[in-house]
Amino acid sequence: TLNWVETLKSGIKAFPEYTFFFGNLIDYYSNNDQYNEAMVFADEMLVNEPDNTFYLYVKAYLYHNIKDYDKAIEYYKKVIETDSQYAEAYSNLGLIYCIKAQEYSDKASTVDVSNPNYVKEQQIIKKFYEEARPCYEKARLLKPTQTDLWLQGLYRIYYNLGLGAEFEEIEKLLL
Repeated sequence: TLNWVETLKSGIKAFPEYTFFFGNLIDYYSNNDQYNEAMVFADEMLVNEPDNTFYLYVKAYLYHNIKDYDKAIEYYKKVIETDSQYAEAYSNLGLIYCIKAQEYSDKASTVDVSNPNYVKEQQIIKKFYEEARPCYEKARLLKPTQTDLWLQGLYRIYYNLGLGAEFEEIEKLLL
């Protein structure tokens, strides 16, 4: 395994234009919960190519995996600014907003509809789903046949936003 890592590191240095080495090294570190090491390599690659969408995406994905959602959002947005056709970045950005909605909902202080905080908390949750919606819709537009990027997300969003017609359309696709 150590030889594999060294081979990947050598490959990155010798052939930085080939994502195979970088991608496999990041996968190795991620699969072994070595996110700090993965982050170091992502940073090193971004120093040389700050607008490389793959490296930006990996950085976002690493933040996503360590649950630093605000940083992940920042980097997924950088990917999209650099390449507006990067469907996976839209999908994962939508996913993070849905995760934030769920986490906020889990921590919400009240379920009593008569409590004044209830309305405020529900508005915050709704805002997260509203932020997620265009992300998943764009992923769908870019890759309509790759339903794993958008189907479950849109189902959840349309349900939580009470969008009946849109929800029914997505529900039919799930069946």
